[in-house]
Amino acid sequence: MSLPALRFSGISRETFVSLTVVGCVLLFALPIVLAMWPSPQPAALPNGTTMDYSRAELSDVELSDCAAEWIDADSFCGEATAHLADGGTQTIGITREGWAAGLEDGDRVVIQTATPVQGEVLHSFHSVERGTSLAIFAALTVVLVVLSVGGKGLRAFVSLLVSALFIWLFLVTGVHAGGNPLVYSSVTAVLVLTIVLHFTHGFGAKTMAAWAGTVVGVGTAMLTGWIFSSVARLTGITETTSASVFVTGDIDIEVLALAALLIALIGILNDITVAQASVVFSLLGHRDEGGHDHGHGHGHGHEHGHEHASGSAPPDAGTATGGEPVTRRSLRRRQPSLMKRALSVGQDHAASAIYTVSFSVVGASLAAFVAAKSYGMPVWALMQSETVAHTIVQLLAGIVGLTVTMPATTLFAIWLAAWLRRTPQGADVT
Repeated sequence: MSLPALRFSGISRETFVSLTVVGCVLLFALPIVLAMWPSPQPAALPNGTTMDYSRAELSDVELSDCAAEWIDADSFCGEATAHLADGGTQTIGITREGWAAGLEDGDRVVIQTATPVQGEVLHSFHSVERGTSLAIFAALTVVLVVLSVGGKGLRAFVSLLVSALFIWLFLVTGVHAGGNPLVYSSVTAVLVLTIVLHFTHGFGAKTMAAWAGTVVGVGTAMLTGWIFSSVARLTGITETTSASVFVTGDIDIEVLALAALLIALIGILNDITVAQASVVFSLLGHRDEGGHDHGHGHGHGHEHGHEHASGSAPPDAGTATGGEPVTRRSLRRRQPSLMKRALSVGQDHAASAIYTVSFSVVGASLAAFVAAKSYGMPVWALMQSETVAHTIVQLLAGIVGLTVTMPATTLFAIWLAAWLRRTPQGADVT
């Protein structure tokens, strides 16, 4: 019996190629990351004010003035005594947020200390201390993920944590230090996407197809977002970025908005590509990498692991119609129907993703819509405002990326299946 795939030190052909691709990406990206790694800089506002944060326990909480109907969200309407961890005490101001959180004596909070170049040091309430609660919630979520999704779910959760840490240390810190947001986001997207996809889903043709499809989709969405933003003359200055303009006036907010779109699309498009790659390989009769069946057989596992009760192999498990081995030629003949079936499933997934993204955007902007209604703003004016128009452009760019991602992933998956998971013509598969 001849081997249906080349072996490299006991590693299958597709795993070897997948490892090679990842190695090349890391070999290219890591030196860039090291060269761009931002140096730690003291955080300070343009006026020289420095900010410090510390934990404290409250006493003598007074919030009676916070119940007024109209109070500026940033104005103090209450005060309390904060007992710091080092034994000191400070009188702190409390905004309406603290009143809404129901602050009481004995609550543990995070306080913010603003130290200006000249003037009085200001201590204020920042947030309720939620570290322990969040850690417990995360632990419960991890347990549920492991029980429901298994090892892949746990690896996905680990990938999420590592990616978030890298984004904070590299992307956020680099942009804050004056780096180009789009350059930092592009490097982050490529590196995070490569590592997360392969760490979570393993090394193989299916993962490579999902990776390539996501790269194409994100690139298309980025180009679309840039064109739409330029034509619509969007500045990128919205309610959420106005604070960034004040704090870091030297950052191009329009570029920062495009960079944010890139990062946001990674997860959305990755969901489409992984699912679509799985659809293609399932239609070809390939099991997941862990199932030891990729349509080309592995020794005795092929002889015994894919037999029906009657002893015959299923028609799609590594064979074309009529029992023909899966080769480039047989796949080429099957591609029209395979593409049609794969795209049919992918269209359902892409369509659901479109309105899922749309509802998510609307939900995130619901407070802004209610505020606009309070000001008596008509719909036509609301839609042309910087904030809403910016959101619409990001949404449309994401939809364009989705429409390109699904067929691109399908093509990549079919091509990789023919190239890496084929059964050589004339091989003995019985």
